[in-house]
Amino acid sequence: MIAIDGGSQSTKVSVFDARGVLRASAQRALRPYASPGPGRWEHPDDDLWDSLAATVRAVLTAFADAGGDAAEIVGVGLCTIRFCRAVLREDGSLAQPVMSWMDERLSRPHSAAESPVDARYLTTSSGYLGFRLTGERRDTAGNAQGVWPVDPERWTWSADPEAFVRTGMPREMLFDLVAPGTILGGVTAAAAAATGLPEGLPVVATSNDKAVEALGAGLREPDRALISLGTYV
Repeated sequence: MIAIDGGSQSTKVSVFDARGVLRASAQRALRPYASPGPGRWEHPDDDLWDSLAATVRAVLTAFADAGGDAAEIVGVGLCTIRFCRAVLREDGSLAQPVMSWMDERLSRPHSAAESPVDARYLTTSSGYLGFRLTGERRDTAGNAQGVWPVDPERWTWSADPEAFVRTGMPREMLFDLVAPGTILGGVTAAAAAATGLPEGLPVVATSNDKAVEALGAGLREPDRALISLGTYV
């Protein structure tokens, strides 16, 4: 299995076998954030996708060098940083650079007036990268963190029409939400060419970065706690 971890400072990708043994890993630093104005922090150009594609290619090379065969890989788990916002065109390309979780715009409702005229979709970092991998407009409900019209009890988009007005996010601009563990889709021919992943390989929704980190650290009982010192600290 391939685990993709899209972080704040780098992309990490690992290959694990069915026993949980690490077979190969690779990491690529992200480019420095761009700040086009006060309180604005963006990932320049298409850096999140470019980094993911390069890191996956690197881990597949490392896996092959260790005697592995890409045909053995049965699935990809996709996890990214939360609170980011991607504004996409009709074809799914970026209408503007992905806004980092540090960007002050993410603490406010989405403003159509501040978006490009060809903006068609709004999604998270995992929604965008999942789309680049599969061509499907689906995202994990576990990453709908921050100002999104989500129902946190049901982990679906809100049934209240006013929630979409308050957040400035019409339902038709949003990807469908799925539960963690759901297959988002298969790797497209274009994504296979960019990453080296086998075409059709299932890509699985996980959750947000800190939720996945907690599970990976063994936080499964109500009497346990996890202290996580991340990028912000």
